[in-house]
Amino acid sequence: MKPDDQHPDYNKFLPVWTKCRDAADGERAIKSKGAAYLKPLAGQIEGKDETAYNSYLDRASYFNATGRTVETMSGLVFRKQMTKTIPNSLKEWLNDITLSDETLTEFAQSLIVEDVVTGRCGILVEQPPVPNAPLTIAAKQALGSRPYFVLYKTESIRNWKYKRINNRYILANIWLGETYEDDEGEIKDQIRQLTLDTGVYQQLIWRKPATGWQIVETITPLKNGAPLPEIPFFPIAPQKPKLDIVAPPIESLADVNISHYKNSADLENGVHISGMPTAYITGVDDTDDNGNKSVIYLGSSTILTLPKDATAGFLQCGSEGFASLEKAMDRKEQQMAALGARMLSPEKKEAEAAETHEIKRGGENSVLATIAGVVERQLTKALQFAADWEGIDGEIAIELNKDYIPVTFTGADLTAWVAARQAGEISKETLFNVLKYSEWLPDDTTFEEEQARIDEDGPPLGSLTNEGGDGAE
Repeated sequence: MKPDDQHPDYNKFLPVWTKCRDAADGERAIKSKGAAYLKPLAGQIEGKDETAYNSYLDRASYFNATGRTVETMSGLVFRKQMTKTIPNSLKEWLNDITLSDETLTEFAQSLIVEDVVTGRCGILVEQPPVPNAPLTIAAKQALGSRPYFVLYKTESIRNWKYKRINNRYILANIWLGETYEDDEGEIKDQIRQLTLDTGVYQQLIWRKPATGWQIVETITPLKNGAPLPEIPFFPIAPQKPKLDIVAPPIESLADVNISHYKNSADLENGVHISGMPTAYITGVDDTDDNGNKSVIYLGSSTILTLPKDATAGFLQCGSEGFASLEKAMDRKEQQMAALGARMLSPEKKEAEAAETHEIKRGGENSVLATIAGVVERQLTKALQFAADWEGIDGEIAIELNKDYIPVTFTGADLTAWVAARQAGEISKETLFNVLKYSEWLPDDTTFEEEQARIDEDGPPLGSLTNEGGDGAE
């Protein structure tokens, strides 16, 4: 097979990814595609006589519900800080996880956005090439030589193959589309193939000079002088960490948004045309005795003398003429709101009682929470691989916020819970968890940390006693 061969599903979904990206990017992206999203009306010819079509396009308004929904999804995940359990030696990496001044949090936000918009992306763990001679840790740090992350968008993941190796069904080949700058400064395409065909992990760089695709470089990443036994590529999708292509989560929302845009174009065009008064006169011969066209002047200083039974007036379209378009747009705005909210809503339970019982879990079983779960899982695995590559031991875990439905917790509720604690009906730790869940306490505070702070503060005012009497010395 050729390095630029594409997976059958890739060609099928490429137009879908383009549509979803354009819908999320907003009016500029949508209008730049012209007839792809807004076809010319009869008598308008895009690309030839563009005056009428350009006016039609310019009057249309794109209500960017898709982009706002994507921003909201990302904002909800990161409204609480990411929880990180990592060895101290890795903490500095998190301030620049890509070696391009991008923090782990910013990288995770990009993963969430990509997964919501297109339904697929991936993380490649890389390491800059180092000299063959062994280096000390200090020397590697000075060279900036340590593992880092590269985000590959779904359009770059062109083809892939899985294979059973040592009783494991693992990724054996993946072809990634990239660009490079040649000696003349021209940007050209290349393919980076990650492969285990030789039994060890290698990267094959394919470029296409005049003679066709050729391997211009073969890279064999090493760990302690030995090749790696697996491809460090971690795919991300809405439901599970797989490379299989699925429909983007926002596709339905994008479709309704673009349909709403078309309605807007028709409505604005109709309002423009009907808003320009058109005079009419009936029962008048428009030629004089010599057969020349008569000229009739309009204006406040002009008197029109019309024959008997002649009429004059202005054509106009009443507001009721656009009622159907306005209702259609209102209905689609409601649909867009519902589609966006559905990504945050918990899945329907088998029984209503069970749903009531689980409502306190917020959005933990929503579409967005599932996406966040896949992202945190793959980030954890990528960090674990990077740490192992450097020979760093220690527990590693990443957790993203999955609580998206605000908790209503009033002062009266607080009083009731405190009273229950004072009556000995609940434990101190239970009260702490209630306050933390209701966001009256910082989300990253543990019960042990809070207890330590209380101990450091000493006894509360008014609780000090003096065994010696009235306190006088």
